[in-house]
Amino acid sequence: MHVRKTWLIAVGLVLAAAYLASGVYFVRPDERGVVRWFGRVPQAYRRVLPGLHYAPPWPFCRVDRPKTTEVRRVYVGLTPAQREAIERSGLEAIEATLPSDVLTGDVNILKITMVMQYQVSDPAQYLFGVEGPDQLVRDTVQGVLIEALAGLPVDQALTTAKARLQLETLTQAQQLLDRYGCGVWLVAANLESIDPPQAIIAVFQEVVGAKKDGERAVDRAIAESNRIVPRARGEAARIGEQAQAYRQTRVSRARGETARFLSLLPEYRANPAVFKQRLLLQTLEVVLPRIRTIVLDNKPDEAPASVKIVDTNRK
Repeated sequence: MHVRKTWLIAVGLVLAAAYLASGVYFVRPDERGVVRWFGRVPQAYRRVLPGLHYAPPWPFCRVDRPKTTEVRRVYVGLTPAQREAIERSGLEAIEATLPSDVLTGDVNILKITMVMQYQVSDPAQYLFGVEGPDQLVRDTVQGVLIEALAGLPVDQALTTAKARLQLETLTQAQQLLDRYGCGVWLVAANLESIDPPQAIIAVFQEVVGAKKDGERAVDRAIAESNRIVPRARGEAARIGEQAQAYRQTRVSRARGETARFLSLLPEYRANPAVFKQRLLLQTLEVVLPRIRTIVLDNKPDEAPASVKIVDTNRK
């Protein structure tokens, strides 16, 4: 009887030791531990660092170890499997994805696939703050994306606004998730595809191609303008300088003529006859060297005998 009691005590001690030893747990480098005491998470146990730790075993405590360095992915809009089914012209797939269609600001339909990458920033909030954090991230991003596309025309959404959509979606969705207290941090937003419905995608591609052709034509026109306008401005400046120089020459000449005339005016008033004779002689000195002189050697009442042309310009 005494031996049996001793064995029972030994077995009880072994079981108690094993029970207490079950409270030892290890947190890996890519994990953070969260310890629940009777269902509640004390502040000191919300983020247990990697290493070997101890907590009283169940039912006193329970340890969760979510991965905090793992980058998780959720698809917003169409999943790759749904997109492949639509490309195979699956009517059921098209009907199933109608709720994920998005309207643009000019009431056009787009089918979108966005991949959101996120990490766990607060393990306790991620585990117990919300129910279904993946679905919450998906719904939040989809709501932000719908709101952003509602203010854009379809041509911008398909061409120039992709980078802005990704940045705005990432920023605004993170603000909402922080307000919800779900303990996630959005790493990146990748807009993998944004297309019109399959039935009219060819028309949309033609419109986008025409828009790009128009942009290229505008760029060529701007380049040609940048090449021609400076040359035209230089030519206009040269003509303006020539006109200014000609004006200065004409004004200076006119002023010189006026000064000369005013200097001769007192002499004319003193003796007009002599002054007129003097002007006549000066004019003849200037004019006669420029003309050819014809000399007739016959008398006025006789027939012309010979004609002699004297070039007075020869020196």
